[in-house]
Amino acid sequence: MVNISNVSIFIIHYSKLIDRKNYLDKIIIDNNISVEWITEKDYHPFKITLINEINIVGISPKMLGMDLGVNSRSLVFSRRKARFQGYVLFLRSFISHKNNLLTTGSLPIKKSLPEPQLEVQRMHMTALKRGIATKSKWILILEDDAIPTKGAFELVNKIIENIKPTNTWVNLNSGAGLKRTKSDPIPDSFGLFQVSPAATRCVTACLISRDLAIKILELVDKHGLPEWLPIDFILQAALRKTKARAFWQEPVSFLQGSEEGHYKSSLEGKRG
Repeated sequence: MVNISNVSIFIIHYSKLIDRKNYLDKIIIDNNISVEWITEKDYHPFKITLINEINIVGISPKMLGMDLGVNSRSLVFSRRKARFQGYVLFLRSFISHKNNLLTTGSLPIKKSLPEPQLEVQRMHMTALKRGIATKSKWILILEDDAIPTKGAFELVNKIIENIKPTNTWVNLNSGAGLKRTKSDPIPDSFGLFQVSPAATRCVTACLISRDLAIKILELVDKHGLPEWLPIDFILQAALRKTKARAFWQEPVSFLQGSEEGHYKSSLEGKRG
């Protein structure tokens, strides 16, 4: 049994993926944890931004592309070097429009996402909205392919007891091959280290302070959810706009089941 306080837990779930629910249900029951499931049948109808809209929740495509490029280059270089390269390419893009692809090349093609991926956008935002309403200091959002490691929820409890819930994003999951580089801080006793620029490492298991969740929803209410961007890219842009503190974890508390081969990919399950 895990006694978790000051956090509201939500699971993003496509209702046809019954095996995923059964797996997480057993863990939740065994640990006596209270969660709320959010499916494609009960999300809030957030405003959608059409493809021709220039900005992404208040930042330019160039800025988001630069940050995504840092993530990509950090697979090869240290994050410090990848960040320096990113700023150089960002500045070069202003010299000539021909150089725009130097920064925006990391962005997906501008075309409307399949409906399941749009549903996932709204389900994540619905989790934030409902989490804010609970008045909890923290909101933990899991996707249904999250696989908790041993002691994962106990560690979440220790993290929220020891970290100030101020403008903070914590990635508790693996994802996209992104890892700590030699220029990143040494992980603390919870496995956490801060990344700059603030970045998402997929959104399988994310711990968000309530005040940051409020800021993110304000951006979405004002600018809408871009119909061409997956949720992790949207949240990446939101972290940049809100100047959030972003932490990753190694070793992680939650594995991404789809990426680790435990489940078929989300799209095969008709989810984004």
